[in-house]
This record gives sequence, C-alpha cells and structure tokens, in this order.
Amino acid sequence: MRLTILGSGTAAPLLERNCAGYLVEANNQKFLFDSGAGTIRRLLEVKADLFDIEHIFYTHLHNDHINDLGAIIWSNNYGGKRKKPLNLYGPEGFRQYCNILINRLLRAPKFNFKVNLKELKKSTLKIHNTLIKTHPTKHSKTTKSVTYRIQHKNKSLVYIGDTKYCSDVIKSAKNADYLLIECSFPNESEGHLTPSLAGKIASKANVKTLILTHFYPEVLKTNIKNQCAKEFKGKIILARDKMKINI
Repeated sequence: MRLTILGSGTAAPLLERNCAGYLVEANNQKFLFDSGAGTIRRLLEVKADLFDIEHIFYTHLHNDHINDLGAIIWSNNYGGKRKKPLNLYGPEGFRQYCNILINRLLRAPKFNFKVNLKELKKSTLKIHNTLIKTHPTKHSKTTKSVTYRIQHKNKSLVYIGDTKYCSDVIKSAKNADYLLIECSFPNESEGHLTPSLAGKIASKANVKTLILTHFYPEVLKTNIKNQCAKEFKGKIILARDKMKINI
C-alpha cells in the first residue's frame, strides 16, 4: 500500500496545507479518504487520475473534510467520462447529506454515471484484495464519525479523523502498522486531539508508526513531535501535503 497526503490542514486557511484528504493505493485500486477543499487540485499535482477512483470514504460531514465532494461529482459528470460507478461511504446521516447535495444543490439534469451511497457504523468491506473495517467514534455531540482500518497484504493503516480521546479510537487502532490521526491543537479542545493525546492513543493501541496530521496554526507553533514522544516511543511522522508513505 501507499499513502499520499493530499491535505494535512484544517478549516484554517494555510497556503501549504489543504483541508483533509488522503489517497491510499493498493495494487491497482485507488481509495480516497475525505475530500476537503483543494483535493481535486492536489490529485492533479500528485498525478492521480480522479476518474480512476471508484471508492471515496468520509470520516464525518464537517466541511473541511467533505467540501470537494460536490466538485468531484460535478467533475465526473462534466469534466470527463467516468466509466465505472462512484461509490461513496460515510457515517450515519451521509445518505441524507448526499441526497440534498445532489438533488437540491447540484441539480444536475442527468448523471452520466451511477452514484452508490452507503452509510457505515461498525462494518467490514472487502474491495478486491483490500479489507476496510469501520468503527464509530466520538467527535462532538451532534456529529457522527467513523474510523477506517485498511488492511492489505498483512499490512494495516488506520485513519482516524476528528475525534476526542476515547476507548473506541484505541480499539479501532489496535496493533496497526500505521496510524494516521488528527493532531489539531496544542491544548485540550472539545472533539479534537493534542500531540500528547494522539501519542497516548498510539501507545495504548500498540501502534508501530504514528502519522500526525490535521494541524491548526496554533499547534504548528509548538514542538509537536517532542510532545507526542513523551507518550509514544515508536516512530512519529508529521504529515505534509504531497508526502508519500509506503505502508
């Protein structure tokens, strides 16, 4: 597998960091996880063809994680020819979100391809030779969220979007080879993680390598790696846009 960071930033505009977006390649399959603003441009920059992506997964429905979905659908309909269906996955409430987006906001008279929608809680999907397991987690009182565990050829990558510290997150990341997890603020903030809390999750989950991402400007002014290393003794990587990591 290979992970490409398309967006390591947040809702706070940063020139060098797009909103959340992550491309995972396993053999000839390309999977997209979240698509915040700028994802389509980043795909072009890393030379990944949008029309080759058949499966897109969303952790939750906040705009900095899903903003480019409308643009992706529009591009597939008017910017090129999609040969296969577009399969979209997300947490509880995702189907309603997509129906409003497609039918009321985009209002395309006709799609040239099929869109399949699926809501996920605790689920297991097998797509060719890749296994994707989901687990519900806690972000905020009003926001449903899921984690994704991608397993391919005895290697595992867990992606955890916005979340607060909880046992569900630790369970979903248990014994993962790589954990890609948000690290938003230097101090505790409701529904988000600090470097120390991200490290604590990785340590309790017995993760081998920790990839920190989703940085607000405040946390970037601190020594993220040192704070995290007080809790986690394994390898720590700070995500950068267009970074490629072999899993």
